[in-house]
Amino acid sequence: MLGVPDRREESLNEHELMNPSVSIVVNTLNRAEALRDLLNALAHQRYDNFEVVVVNGPSTDHTEAVIHEFGDLVKARTCPLANLSMSRNIGIQATAGEIVVFIDDDGVPEPFWLEELVVPYADPSVAGVGGVVHDHTGYDYQAKFICCDRLGRASYSLTQPFDDLCAPGTFHYPSLLGCNSSFRRSALVEVGGFDEEYDYYLDETDVCIRLVDAGYRLVQLDGAPVHHKFLPSDVRDQHKVVLNNRPIIKNAVYFSLVNAREHLSMEEILRGLAEFGDARRADLAHNLNVDAISEEQYWPALEVIEQAWAEGFAAGFRGRIALFAELPDKQREGFRPFPTIAQERPLRVVLVSQTLPPETPGGVGRYSLDLAQELAARGHDVRIITSSSTGFPTVDFETGVWVHRIPKTSSSTPPARLPHMPEAIGHNALAVADEVRRIDEIGPVDLVYAPLWDTEAIAVASFVSVPVVTAMMTTMGISLQTRTDWVESQEFMAAIGEPVLELERWQLRNSTALHALSSHILAEVTRTSGTTPPEKRAVIAHLGVSDLSLPSEDAIGENDHHPARPDTDAVRILFVGRFERRKGIDLLLQVMPRILAARPHTTMVFVGRDDIASDGPGTYRGRFEDEHSAAPWFERVHFRGEIDDAALASEYAAADIFVAPSRFESFGLIYLEAMRSSLPILALNEGAAPEVIGETGAAILVSASADELETALLSLIDSPTERANLGSIGRAQYERTFTTPAMADRVETLLRRTTSLHPGAVLPNGCIELLPGRGSSNPRTASSATGSQITCELPGTALYSFIFRSVPDQLGPEPLEGTQQVRIQAANIEHAVDIDLTLLEPDELVTVHLDEVATGLVTIQSPSQLDLLTIHRFEAADSR
Repeated sequence: MLGVPDRREESLNEHELMNPSVSIVVNTLNRAEALRDLLNALAHQRYDNFEVVVVNGPSTDHTEAVIHEFGDLVKARTCPLANLSMSRNIGIQATAGEIVVFIDDDGVPEPFWLEELVVPYADPSVAGVGGVVHDHTGYDYQAKFICCDRLGRASYSLTQPFDDLCAPGTFHYPSLLGCNSSFRRSALVEVGGFDEEYDYYLDETDVCIRLVDAGYRLVQLDGAPVHHKFLPSDVRDQHKVVLNNRPIIKNAVYFSLVNAREHLSMEEILRGLAEFGDARRADLAHNLNVDAISEEQYWPALEVIEQAWAEGFAAGFRGRIALFAELPDKQREGFRPFPTIAQERPLRVVLVSQTLPPETPGGVGRYSLDLAQELAARGHDVRIITSSSTGFPTVDFETGVWVHRIPKTSSSTPPARLPHMPEAIGHNALAVADEVRRIDEIGPVDLVYAPLWDTEAIAVASFVSVPVVTAMMTTMGISLQTRTDWVESQEFMAAIGEPVLELERWQLRNSTALHALSSHILAEVTRTSGTTPPEKRAVIAHLGVSDLSLPSEDAIGENDHHPARPDTDAVRILFVGRFERRKGIDLLLQVMPRILAARPHTTMVFVGRDDIASDGPGTYRGRFEDEHSAAPWFERVHFRGEIDDAALASEYAAADIFVAPSRFESFGLIYLEAMRSSLPILALNEGAAPEVIGETGAAILVSASADELETALLSLIDSPTERANLGSIGRAQYERTFTTPAMADRVETLLRRTTSLHPGAVLPNGCIELLPGRGSSNPRTASSATGSQITCELPGTALYSFIFRSVPDQLGPEPLEGTQQVRIQAANIEHAVDIDLTLLEPDELVTVHLDEVATGLVTIQSPSQLDLLTIHRFEAADSR
């Protein structure tokens, strides 16, 4: 096309190239809660040079109130009509950034969204950039790369962007999806902004074609992702079925007439539109046939299609009339930066927990979620991998945390080097490894944090070169101390017990770092696991719990609510835990009949799973009910079973005494929950209890004796003054030591001591890591047919782990025999590990750990079948 300037000849100032100012425009209509989620998510952006403009259409919900919550943090505007293009133009008028970015009000961006989106704008010929869009699952794609033609018809690719189609007058051109699109403001204004005839549908496509025709380039990124929840609207229902095709048909006609008449005959245009109309009718018929819509919905929706044609033709033959109009300079508002919580060195952390509240109660899930939310509030990119209850993978942004719910299935093959994994544990571990690998491919993961229980992260190190921090808690070895039924079952021990013990030993030996929840769990794991965990890789860091406020009346079921501690002589005792011997339920059930008979003003409440087989016949609860259900005091015994967080908070608030006769707790979150609620605690002087609460003055500790437990419990029942004093001390100790921020301080310090070093990374003290890879010309690297030798200088302040990748073309088609050695030498250490190459698959990872601090130059010798990929570094406690 003649007269079109070569945009590549234009120049931009250095500031614009390096750090362009960005205006994010959110056009919203009746999606108040989704809008709040989006605005909160924007605070997690790592790129901080942006402002936010919210344009509220004629909403009838509480959208205006949500916008008011953010006050002057956003520029608020209103649009009088439900017209997306008009709303977009109003938003553009309010912007002061060099780049204008559009995101739907039901979209949620990844933290690195803007960071990646602005990069192509260093090229002055680029006027528009778009990123990928995940669908409502957060897992699959709604769109990656889109190619449109002059009729607005789209084709899609998951692998190939269409940037090279940018040429003025082209019939096919790249298009950006409005949910995740950006434009250089000057170019957007130049071509007239959005055409307000497009009240919905093809609005962004029309802008793209005008920019291409003006000589600009559009870039489609394989990144800068946005998760589009695809919520109901005036066009589609809650099942994502489009019932209102009016704007779609009308705008398809208008688009074709204003953009295709110089390229196609009218007959060709009409034929294309007829095919489009048939497709819309077929979509309605399909949804009727699968019962997604009813007959009562189908016929009116079909009539809407037929009525929309005339409106589209009238507008198309009339031509464009309503484009963007810039405000006078004196009316334009200055740039208003939106505050972010991103920090200078944010971590991208993946936590793993099979259970997660509110879906499934449990201590691991509860503290994992509390920890994740607190780390996210500090600006870290935090993910939790947990189990899917639907059988389908989903990704959701919840209270600052990305929650990846995955099925416990995997097509991956267990690495042959790993110990045998029982089927359920193996499926889960491989599914976790698959998801960590997928997350890492989207954006590099700094580390994985996972519990030792069920060895959920055991397969990660074979597939992804990411440090693994293992949380040491109750293990199979510890459980076997009180589960005689397991120990005595040869079938259980062969199928589950012994394999899990070996898996736990493997994970303890091969973790980059170990988080011991208490010094007691570290000692107990060492005693019962059959291996000695690397002492210098273990850090003791106590947990914490969030300071939850009491639930509202609406959040509590009628049967779950109890008044909080009435000012009477009545005493309510609370037990929280699984009904198993390790939790001391046998002791408590033994003494409660005598206590309830002797103290008629006392009530006993049991919370926790109570259908677990006991040491004897049946369950503990079943045997207790069989023996005592006719007793006059039995009506003062309440079994609540497993309850949600709101109901549990209510039980804590209503209780007067908390009793926890556990024979073993790896840490004991229940103690913290009781202290948070100002409850006096009666516990056994066993497990982690002496360490966590023994010296706080908030608890009475007794031996594992029914008589001692009964005596101490009666004493607390009879002494309201002592109860109040213990509860007050406990609450103060909780506030000092056991809050979620206090826990996060401790764990964050541990996580920051665990890093991964990649080629070219700058090490502490300014040293440059040398990981040149095979074939490098670096003089400090020597290679041969039998192996390679790399020498690099690593500061003597840490424990190092060396990650090798098996080289496919070196493994060969025939099985290899024997083993090869990896040797690591330093001035103060020499370490050799035998690697059985016959067990390796192509591209499988192998980790060699040093459990002593290496000083000076380090030489790494490896066979030709292994390439040094990266180095993990853990700052040892005695080297800080």
